[in-house]
Amino acid sequence: MEDDGPDADVEFWGLLYLDPLLEMRLLTAEPAVRAELAPGARPPGEALSSATLSLAGDARLGPVLRAAGIEEDFAAAVAAVLTAPDCRAFLRTPATDGEAAVAARAFVAESVRRRTTRHGSAPVLDGTARDEAVAAIGALLPGADGTGAHRGPVTRRVGRLAGRLALALASAQAVKRRSALTDAAHPAAGDVLLYLSRGAAIREAVAAAVRAARPPVVLLAHSLGGIAALDLLVLRPLPQVALLVTVGSQAPFLYELGALPSLEHGSPLPAHVPRWLNVYDRRDLLGYVGAGVFPGRVRDVAVDSRQPFPLSHSAYWSNPELYRLLARELP
Repeated sequence: MEDDGPDADVEFWGLLYLDPLLEMRLLTAEPAVRAELAPGARPPGEALSSATLSLAGDARLGPVLRAAGIEEDFAAAVAAVLTAPDCRAFLRTPATDGEAAVAARAFVAESVRRRTTRHGSAPVLDGTARDEAVAAIGALLPGADGTGAHRGPVTRRVGRLAGRLALALASAQAVKRRSALTDAAHPAAGDVLLYLSRGAAIREAVAAAVRAARPPVVLLAHSLGGIAALDLLVLRPLPQVALLVTVGSQAPFLYELGALPSLEHGSPLPAHVPRWLNVYDRRDLLGYVGAGVFPGRVRDVAVDSRQPFPLSHSAYWSNPELYRLLARELP
């Protein structure tokens, strides 16, 4: 992959989240990059391997790992990467510039994978927090260039390798990606189906929260919450609500399907529905735009978490763009 912009970067991370050792494996497989060691020579990776053993206990990393939501899984992730055969092979062969960044990316990707597996959902992690974690880890490892850049010559070279190996990798990665997308979408789909059959109690809980709040009230709702909030506001005038903010929501999609409980497809939003701001990330497959189906009644605002799906569906909450937007729009 050449350094050809944010989309390539996001796709590269999508592969690492599925296979954290992919970059190490591809680099080790390229003989032009990694020559054989001379007899008796000390593997350059020994210094890197030794330094990583102290990473988990380094107090300087705590805040940045915590901000990325991966602090709890980081130590196990480092151990898993270091003991993997692909990493041992990577460390046994002569290093190139950027080796510290390669290791840092593997540690972060494995931390995300473990957090997602353990909790059944991805951490709330946008691209900026992820890159800050990579830079902080890499800065503590031998060979760090001090730039903090999370993409460089090594990553671009991996891209060229990945291009040559694309046919071999495509089938396996497609299976992994399909499984990951299905697993990520399944909970959201199940929640929506449950809401469609038993949504009254959820709407009542939201209405009770609105009544208890001091006006003007802002309803800020994510994913399924956006469906419930819009339904409530369509079905019941709540003049104390000054603004509806939906984030990564499927409400416009359900309306187009004719599946939104409160409003038949083709019917306009009632006049009593308040101002509506709909926030979406184009990489979030569960977030939909609404201006085309509710002309003049909803304003769509795009943010970019620089994360592939499914992480993009939860990354809104660590994305500074969202909070800057809210600061401008809150009454």
